[in-house]
Amino acid sequence: EQKIITKLDLEVKEKQMLTASLLEREALLANAEKISRLGSWEFDIKSNAYKWSDELYRIYGFTGNNFQPTYAIADKVVAPEYRQKLNKELTNAVRNKSTFAVEHQIVQPNGIKRYVLNQGYFANKDNKLVGTVQDITELKEATLKLRNNETLLREGEAVSHNGSWEWHSNNEYMLWSDEMFNIHGYLPHSTIVTANSYFSFVHPEDRKMLRDICLGAKNNRSSFKANYRIIRPNGDVRYVATTARLRHDEAGNGYAYLGNTQDVTQLKEAQRLLEEKINELNISNKDLEQFAYVASHDLQEPLRKIRAFGERLKTGFEHQITAEGQDYINRMQNAAERMQTLIDDLLAFSKVSREAKEFHPVNLAQLLQKVVHDLDYTIESANAQLVITVSETVDGIAAQLAQVFQNIISNSLKFVKPNVQPVIHISSQTMLGSAIPASGLTPSLNYC
Repeated sequence: EQKIITKLDLEVKEKQMLTASLLEREALLANAEKISRLGSWEFDIKSNAYKWSDELYRIYGFTGNNFQPTYAIADKVVAPEYRQKLNKELTNAVRNKSTFAVEHQIVQPNGIKRYVLNQGYFANKDNKLVGTVQDITELKEATLKLRNNETLLREGEAVSHNGSWEWHSNNEYMLWSDEMFNIHGYLPHSTIVTANSYFSFVHPEDRKMLRDICLGAKNNRSSFKANYRIIRPNGDVRYVATTARLRHDEAGNGYAYLGNTQDVTQLKEAQRLLEEKINELNISNKDLEQFAYVASHDLQEPLRKIRAFGERLKTGFEHQITAEGQDYINRMQNAAERMQTLIDDLLAFSKVSREAKEFHPVNLAQLLQKVVHDLDYTIESANAQLVITVSETVDGIAAQLAQVFQNIISNSLKFVKPNVQPVIHISSQTMLGSAIPASGLTPSLNYC
């Protein structure tokens, strides 16, 4: 009797240990399912009974495992548009006594949709379907986002004629995007390209230059840029611009170049046409400036004579000319004066356009003497007196400074009181910017 009791105790202890081991394994399995977001299920075809693991309840969006799942509940969890697909896969697995794997969406009780991978097999001996359901929503969304980005990149490359490529030092072949093939006149993936064979696409006159650039970058382990021509299979010559960036292998197994090649043929053609138009415009401008200078300069003297003789005719023969004749002379003088203004403006423009816009030392006394000489008739007609005490030499553009003084003196002679002799005083001095009551000046610089 004692032996029987001892034997029973041993069996009880073994069962307790076995039960503890099973419970421990179930706990480990539950934790593994929770970490991997992988739930398990089985369906007894004969009894039409479902079993779900705790993690599967959570994946399906249920707060607890306090109800017995049924086929109706399992079918309702699946998004409507995927139910037919899933049922077909499960039916085929039972019929063929095989495995199944299908991606589909589920709808949780709160209405949120998730992507899952449902896979398993038919246990013929037990007449059961056994499977696992893994939540792959993040992975699926990342895959879809990556696919959309690839589509956008492909379309963007096609629109901008930008191709991308990669070459690894441990790999003989270059990896090209679809647009790289299009730029070089090939259908995508219709030819194999290596680092050496690529030069066969390059225009013979540009091959050495490109080889030297690539070799220098390779030896120095540096990035590079290159502009060159390629020849397509149909003979078309295209201009391309390539930019490549060096990338070191994180595992220390070599290096790689990531590159971008853009077809800039249209840009080159537009640049060429623009340069031609600029050259034509420069020639036209020079011709126009030359004409303006010659025409205005040659018209000065005869116009002065017209104005001078008109004035003499008006004053010397005033009593011999009728009132109508005097009116004609006044109109002629007014028209001549307007013509003189136009010629002066044209001459000033031609001088400013012809001279380089660079600052040079300008003697203001000599400059003012020339301006006064050009305005001698106007000064004489106004009976004006000019008092000039200027001796500074400044850095500036002589023609534009002359225009400034000419405008100021002309306005001074134009806006005067009647029957009063105009007297114009022009003086100068040099002062520090700090002593001049004006904004925007540098305090330590001298101003005239």
